[in-house]
Amino acid sequence: MFDYDEILSKAPVLSFEEAKNAHQLILSTIDGAGKDAKELYSDLVDACISYANIRAIWSTSTNKVRSDIDLKRTEKHNAVISSLNALERYLNQKNIDTSWRKIVGTGSVGQERKRQGDFACYIAYVCGLAAR
Repeated sequence: MFDYDEILSKAPVLSFEEAKNAHQLILSTIDGAGKDAKELYSDLVDACISYANIRAIWSTSTNKVRSDIDLKRTEKHNAVISSLNALERYLNQKNIDTSWRKIVGTGSVGQERKRQGDFACYIAYVCGLAAR
């Protein structure tokens, strides 16, 4: 069974509130940052949805299936991190606030990487709700 409160109590994860705050910071900067920022954000959303899908499949799969999709899952996770990096880099070049990145995580190993994956799942969740 999957219970959000139980997951929060057992593992350091990016909470919904933290993810929401980071996402709102991103959204508040995108509108004024121009067409390229909107395209980079769109690329990020696409990468997040793709990664969240395979991460959800991973959570309910057998070891055999996990082994079969492990490389693809890693590639999709790397795409999320690359998209976060590209958006942050672009906004920094425009001298636009990127404080959201500290919330999501800046590194590419350990807990930082996991937080970025958690953020991808949050973005996919919000997109799923918006599609109602």
